[in-house]
Amino acid sequence: MVEREPDGGFACELVLNGDVGADAPAALGRRLTDDGAARVVPVYAARPVPGRRSGGVVEVATLAVTSAGALVAIIDTIRGWLSEERNTPSGNRTGGTDGTGGVTSITVIMGDDKVEIIQPSTAAEERLVDAFVRRHSPS
Repeated sequence: MVEREPDGGFACELVLNGDVGADAPAALGRRLTDDGAARVVPVYAARPVPGRRSGGVVEVATLAVTSAGALVAIIDTIRGWLSEERNTPSGNRTGGTDGTGGVTSITVIMGDDKVEIIQPSTAAEERLVDAFVRRHSPS
């Protein structure tokens, strides 16, 4: 995926990890668009092999995100979305109002570089995310 766009914006991929509810990619996509992403496109979503998991769970989900804003804004949106999932009672997660299901983390990929966002984050994860943002912010 191309990291920098001609208009000065950026593009990245987001990989949702965990027991991804069928609505999770669309719910996160809506949130990212509401928070300023120029474009969010589902790249890949596959259901597990029949009998392996329930039919409402997506095995892999990837979104392509293009934004003219700051990378930190996308990461803040991801953190907020994951935090809401953690604070949703476990009985309401799958098929909940925001569709997050059991997403445990989201991997942000820019070119050959990636960082995993986990909520709540640890101090070590915070340092990794900060370094990732610095590497991909305009000088």
